[in-house]
Amino acid sequence: MIKKKSRVRKFDPSSEKPFTVSRSRIQGFLDCQRCFYLQNKLAIKALRSFPFRLNSATDTLLKKTFDAAREKQIPHRYFKDKKINLVPFQHEKINEWRENFQGVKFHYKKANLIIQGAVDEILINLRTNELSPVEFKSTQTKEGDSVKYLGQPYHKTWKNQLEIYGYLLEKNGFKISEDSYIVFCNASLEPKEWNEKLIFDIQIINYKIDYTWVEDVLDRIKDLLTRDKIPDFSGEDNCDMCRYLQEHQEIEI
Repeated sequence: MIKKKSRVRKFDPSSEKPFTVSRSRIQGFLDCQRCFYLQNKLAIKALRSFPFRLNSATDTLLKKTFDAAREKQIPHRYFKDKKINLVPFQHEKINEWRENFQGVKFHYKKANLIIQGAVDEILINLRTNELSPVEFKSTQTKEGDSVKYLGQPYHKTWKNQLEIYGYLLEKNGFKISEDSYIVFCNASLEPKEWNEKLIFDIQIINYKIDYTWVEDVLDRIKDLLTRDKIPDFSGEDNCDMCRYLQEHQEIEI
């Protein structure tokens, strides 16, 4: 029997090999440095969230429709309807860049870190050759009209995603637009009868990216990984894992 390889990566300060930090782990550092340290320095797995298979299915179907537009090199209908004249980027690595645990990669040599992130889609302005990262989001909410303002605390994670993708693409030699996009799919509850189909309201949300913060965070990540002391618990309102460990004192580190 072949044993499945664990994706828990442990930083080894004595190794000269670059340590891989994914986009989600960068967000983990921003959310809670203690949990980031436990996972990446001590190889203690974080609590796993419940997998949202419907979201994954929506992403897969969206990618198929964008691939159809990519083949014809025409704007996707969602963007055409908004008069956004961008087409899906045609590149030999596009499938790798969109694959989880692969993604766009860059070796940040100053901190000896490999940064990677799987982007949902990339669009190109054929006139300027600028690329725009795109993120797909799907849910059901009564507050769908206000999502376009990206004003909720959890929207910061969405913004960080797009900015990390922009950073990675620029470091791979591409010209990046300040315009990134979220394809927001909000399931409708309007139909009186359910015919085993979901109907989505689609919004194209523009976000102006600024990824000048990324390398400062990467430097801070490397500094944290080289320390021997576990960071203190985060604030009680910040981290579910920290609250759990404090409430269940039988777990000691």
